[in-house]
Amino acid sequence: MIYIKITLADGTSESIPLTPEEAAVNLSNRSIMAINLGPLERMENLEELDLSNNSLMTLDLTVLAFCAPLRRLKLDSNHLRVIDISLLKYCNNLEQLDLSQNELIRIDLEPLAECLNLKALDLHNNRLMALELASLSRCLRLEEVNLLGNKLMRLDLSALFSCASLHTLSIPDETKLVSWTLPGVEILNPPALNALVQQGRIEFLSSQSTDA
Repeated sequence: MIYIKITLADGTSESIPLTPEEAAVNLSNRSIMAINLGPLERMENLEELDLSNNSLMTLDLTVLAFCAPLRRLKLDSNHLRVIDISLLKYCNNLEQLDLSQNELIRIDLEPLAECLNLKALDLHNNRLMALELASLSRCLRLEEVNLLGNKLMRLDLSALFSCASLHTLSIPDETKLVSWTLPGVEILNPPALNALVQQGRIEFLSSQSTDA
């Protein structure tokens, strides 16, 4: 048995017992304000971690270096403003990352370049004004990206033309969309980008282009 120590929004503390063999840890909807995830390193079969609908403002994800089997990480509906996901580079089996409904003002997606099985990325309803998507060019199985509810002024979609399975790309209407990658034969483009091309929403740039 291992124990996860948590601090609740009312200031009280608890220890949550878990068995090392568990594949899923669901600690959602518990009013957690702080949590020590360190003991999860002993859970060699962990595939899903759900900390959604809590009161987390910060979160140390160092333990992810020991969680290679992880497939789903749900951190939505908290109060996170900044989060370091650098150790997700060790989670090569990650399929779903949900950071929606937080207060993120920035996030570095570079570690996701090693998450080659990523299928869904949800960042909707945060406070992002800029986002670099270049690392997602290696996520060839990516199917869904949700960026709605952010104040993104400009977004370079070039990297996403490598994601042939991308069928859902949700972006605020006011965001200016650009790409340095010209669309190829329609059948070879990701379906989500074909839709944006047909709508005339993407400005295709060249080396001579200047920002509007």
